[in-house]
Amino acid sequence: MEARYNENVAERTELKRVLRLPTLVCQGLAYLCPACVLMYYGIINVLTGGHFPLTLIVAGIAMTLTALSYAKMCRKYPVAGSVYSYVSKSIGPKLGFISGWALMLDYLLLPMTCYLGCGLYLNIMIPAVPVWGWIIIAVVFVAICNYVGVGIASIVNNINVAAPIIALIVTVIFIIKFVMGGGGSGTLLYSEAVYNSQLFDFSALMTGAGIMAIVFVGFDSVTTYSEETINPEKNMPKAVILICVGAAIEFFIVAYFMNCGWPYAPGAINDPDTAITEFNIHIGIGWMNTIFILINTLASIGCCIAGQGATARILLGMGRDGFLPKKFFGYVHPKFKTPSKNILLTAAVGLTAILFQDSLTNAMSLVSFGALLGFILTNICVIMRFWVKDKERSGAAVLRNLVIPAIAAAVCIYLWLSLPTAGKLVGFSWIAVGLVVLGIKTKGFRILPPELNL
Repeated sequence: MEARYNENVAERTELKRVLRLPTLVCQGLAYLCPACVLMYYGIINVLTGGHFPLTLIVAGIAMTLTALSYAKMCRKYPVAGSVYSYVSKSIGPKLGFISGWALMLDYLLLPMTCYLGCGLYLNIMIPAVPVWGWIIIAVVFVAICNYVGVGIASIVNNINVAAPIIALIVTVIFIIKFVMGGGGSGTLLYSEAVYNSQLFDFSALMTGAGIMAIVFVGFDSVTTYSEETINPEKNMPKAVILICVGAAIEFFIVAYFMNCGWPYAPGAINDPDTAITEFNIHIGIGWMNTIFILINTLASIGCCIAGQGATARILLGMGRDGFLPKKFFGYVHPKFKTPSKNILLTAAVGLTAILFQDSLTNAMSLVSFGALLGFILTNICVIMRFWVKDKERSGAAVLRNLVIPAIAAAVCIYLWLSLPTAGKLVGFSWIAVGLVVLGIKTKGFRILPPELNL
């Protein structure tokens, strides 16, 4: 595997190295969207009995420990491919294939959660159109954009970088003004915003932390730019840790202020999936709802256009390589020069958002399954690569190469197994299909699996 891996890396067309540390950090923060914490306020508070900020502390610690592992691995292997490359190189190509297969589940389902977010919030603004109606409109619009190759994604994404941050800052300012004026808790030093012994449930807290792992995927996403980064061995590890730690701090501060603005009380939130709109009305900025819904719609559409386009092209590559049936997956539209059949397939997957219009929590858990599995495997990669294979075991290496990644892996495994049943059912079923495919492609696991171009 070692020889094959290095050979393939050498054969790749070199990408231009232009990205510096500040650009990488901005890219990661933009990808995870700093304002997304507003969307999860109701979902996680209801699930955990008002412990949204504490949930983010737990998730943030787990993700920061995992970020240290990502930093070590991307320093060792500064190539695109993220966890798939790390597992293939450090543990073996067969498990690497399964990790890549798990990533494909994220690629397929992440747009689905965005379509669902569009439907839920647009239904508040225009109730005459049901949630499922908005979902269908969003899916069709995104499919058309990708099918005919309309290049609007960059325009949408430029708006998505600045607008959510501005909305977040405005919201926090008004929360502070509301609380200082005697509203909510009446004080910004409110311990029950973080911990309430009467409502605390450890199991629910861990389930919430497992779901919230999805909001940290920005630090993982930047590792795919390793081959376009200047001095990646130095800048990429720094970027990974800065993105993760920065996001954790920002998410916690915002969640804390929100709980000060509206101290949690069971039953007070009418609809957890869209609770931010209720929150804004509560603190006196109901006018912000229209702005937030428009920002959320743009962000969701931008994510879906980029996500669906990338997934369709990954499937195209797998079709051309003969990994998937070439007649369907390897097809390119003669006029538009796009992988049109793959776009229609991913659009059909996006329509499954209709099944989750009453439970955004379950939809999010489907994506968190693959993300957490990737985090687990990356932590294990550090142990296998540096402790087992490279035998780096002296002094502080015990802490760096064994203790920290082992703790991070254990926490991520606990969060992974704490996910809602729907997420685990779909996730493990997908892995089972992957094992069957792997068995077929490797002639009963006797030969090396094909490489996935992720």
